[in-house]
Amino acid sequence: MTRTAIVVGAGIVGASTAWYLAKRGYQVTVVERDAVGAIGASASGGNAGLLSIGHFPLTRPGASWRGLRWMFSQTAPLYIRPRFDGELIAWLWNFHLHCTQRHLDRSMAVLGDMGFKSLASLESMMEEARIECDYQRDGWLDVVLSAEKLADAEREARSIERYGYKWERVEKEQLLRQDPCFRPEVAGAIHLKDSAHCAPHLLIAGLVAALTNLGAVVRDRAEVRALKVGRGGRVTGVHLTNGEELHADAVVLTAGIWSDPLARLAGVRIPMQPARGYHLQFAYPANAECAMPSTGMVLHESFVAVTPMQTATGPQLRLAGTLEIGPLGAAWMRERVAMLLKGGNAYLKNLDTLKPISEWAGYRPCTSDGLPAVGGVSGRDGLFVATGHAMMGMTLGPVTGRALAEIIDGEKPCIDCSMLNPDRFA
Repeated sequence: MTRTAIVVGAGIVGASTAWYLAKRGYQVTVVERDAVGAIGASASGGNAGLLSIGHFPLTRPGASWRGLRWMFSQTAPLYIRPRFDGELIAWLWNFHLHCTQRHLDRSMAVLGDMGFKSLASLESMMEEARIECDYQRDGWLDVVLSAEKLADAEREARSIERYGYKWERVEKEQLLRQDPCFRPEVAGAIHLKDSAHCAPHLLIAGLVAALTNLGAVVRDRAEVRALKVGRGGRVTGVHLTNGEELHADAVVLTAGIWSDPLARLAGVRIPMQPARGYHLQFAYPANAECAMPSTGMVLHESFVAVTPMQTATGPQLRLAGTLEIGPLGAAWMRERVAMLLKGGNAYLKNLDTLKPISEWAGYRPCTSDGLPAVGGVSGRDGLFVATGHAMMGMTLGPVTGRALAEIIDGEKPCIDCSMLNPDRFA
């Protein structure tokens, strides 16, 4: 008997889940509210393109106090739009409670393991589907302006050695010699060697296109209105806004920040806050006055990610970053777009001579404990969730999809999901 699954959301988590379910023989239908051609502009396609495995979650010691200091600055790396909102207040308090060294150590034991397995899963999918997205497994640079901050970055890198990650300190002279894009003001960098970078919009578009070769059906411009709940609370399908009903043995919510309102239709809560990020995309003309960075990087003090990308139309550069927690649908904050270029200019020579060819903004789904929600939901047989990856969706999406497919198929997942259980929010 053919087993069936509906995957709601065609971002990297949903596409990876659909891939692994189809490989296991499931008849998979992916339901995506946007057009297939727009998937590359989703949160998966619009992110920085740094697959920074071993990266700390948002909940690190002192993060809540820094967030409080930044709360009223519209150009701070983390900006929280002030408003009286009970769910936001509860989220902030729970976030503060999880900003401890104990929680960080427990989280990194899980995330550190997920990172290596995620890149292995991604590389396997890319090889089989022959996806071209300028994937480079050359690590990333944590580039620092001040000597004091460089010491902090080194301590952070040293702390992930226990999880098998390799790093190297790059002194100023070596950094300037190997990469002429940097200003002489930089103090140096930490090279995190195990990570990768890519053109994420090409990756997600290629993966979604490859699903049809596995027999999956991708329904775009299809929005879920409600979950179909049968006897005993079992979820048996979805109702679409066009009046259609789709039925399946398993319904999987991988719709990013919109997974919570969908889950609430079945009486399940996955409390998250939408953290909007932005990016600027630049084309590199042949006569560009600034050198193209040789690899992906994060500019330490400004929290701006910089990713070189080779595309069909030529070399491009993406500046991405900022976390802006506010209500869904609020207008773009132009000052936060501008801070990407300002933050990049402090480290990279002549960056302001480039003209952006596109701008983007999208929402990252952030849980209050900094960990994604992955697994089945108690009391709702047939309903599964994978969301809440914050800025690490592209990085951890492939292994999340693999693990969730294993859970749905009744197997032990390839990663430890005990801290990721969606029931922890009940």
